[in-house]
Parts: sequence; C-alpha cells; structure tokens
Amino acid sequence: MSAQPSLPFGDPLLALARDNADTFRPGFAGWLLENRHVWIAFEREANKVWAKGRRHWSARTILEYLRHETALSDSGIEFRLNNNAQGDLARLYLLAHPECAGFFETRLQAGSERAA
Repeated sequence: MSAQPSLPFGDPLLALARDNADTFRPGFAGWLLENRHVWIAFEREANKVWAKGRRHWSARTILEYLRHETALSDSGIEFRLNNNAQGDLARLYLLAHPECAGFFETRLQAGSERAA
C-alpha cells in the first residue's frame, strides 16, 4: 500500500479523497493535490449543468469541454489529462455533492476496490 500524501490542515476535499481511497485509483489523492485547478474547473462545470436542471451527465463531456476551452483561451493553461481522471473526478463529485446522486454513472475501475 502506498503512503497517503500529506494533507494541508483542514482540507476537506483531500480528506474526503483520503477517507474514501478504496473508491479511487491508487494515487488519486496525490494527483488531486497537484491538480486542484482541474477539480475546481470540473466541479464548476458540473454545477452549471446541474443548475440547468440536468440530472444525468457525462464526466467525459466536461473534461473534453475543459480541454477545448483552455486550448482556445489566452490564459496559457491547457488541460493535458489522462482519461483515467474522469472516473475519479466523477466519483469525487458524487461524494462531495451527495444531493447529486446519479448525476454521473460510475463503474468499478481497475485498481479501485469498489464503485462510487
């Protein structure tokens, strides 16, 4: 078993990922620590879709949208993501937003012990 990354004091999102580590691919908490900007953008877009009344959506669609938008922006930020991140981000979103149960369809991923 790999060691969990050191968590910034009081970071509830990383604590959620750590406390549910068997739901994610190994190393996800460390990935999240280094890629918080991806989570923030993913959560923002998922919240927009939810607020428009959609009750089922695709994490892949959100990631492709983020890749497209950042590629066209002048911010200098580009999302270069392995598609493996989409399942973990969807699972984290469902844990962080239990009121959105069923919004993303999740499957058991290789390396995790259970589905979200």
